[in-house]
Amino acid sequence: MAYKLLIILLLIFKTSYSNIIYDKNENSVTELELNTYIELYKNSFEQNLTKNKALKDIILIKNTIHSLEIENPDFISELDEILRLQFKNFEDKTSIIKDFLRFQKIRNEFISEYYQNQFDINDLKIIFLSMNEMNFPISKNNCLTIEKIQKFNKNEYFLNNFYENFREGKKSFKAKIKNDLFDVCVKNNQIKEIENEIIRYVEKKIQNDFQKFIYGKLN
Repeated sequence: MAYKLLIILLLIFKTSYSNIIYDKNENSVTELELNTYIELYKNSFEQNLTKNKALKDIILIKNTIHSLEIENPDFISELDEILRLQFKNFEDKTSIIKDFLRFQKIRNEFISEYYQNQFDINDLKIIFLSMNEMNFPISKNNCLTIEKIQKFNKNEYFLNNFYENFREGKKSFKAKIKNDLFDVCVKNNQIKEIENEIIRYVEKKIQNDFQKFIYGKLN
């Protein structure tokens, strides 16, 4: 009985793996790849994709990586070497996982480049103005006692101070209010929320350049 059950499970797995749901221009996608990608995306971005959106993503990713393998194999080799250092079992992963990691690494390079060379105080100002929850306690003694809660969307001193902290990886926030200097008590989860907003902002900023790069490879 156990042997028959094993055979049935193997047949189901084989059918799922070989069930081709897209096949065009030498690019095919199986049902297993689709399900794997949906799970990957959910684990990476905490978002649920529809099967239609996931299929479009996979086709774009496969076409992009395939184009790079032909036009710039050295780039792919260097990219894979970096991913091997990040993921010790990279070589053992399925092709859809490898391509997903490659694609995200390329995209992250665009994000990193924007952070390092283009992200400035004006970007942060736009982000601050767009956020509703920018109310933080202020203190005169390193947050041991709280004076009051203050809104900081438009506080120029705090904006510049936060920008310097962000660039240098520090968390010592200060602001001037009516010429008095205060410590601004920002919790780690609040810092994380601001950082997430920065990430979302940068992702939007690099989207056009990233798409030009991707679709330029496919033309």
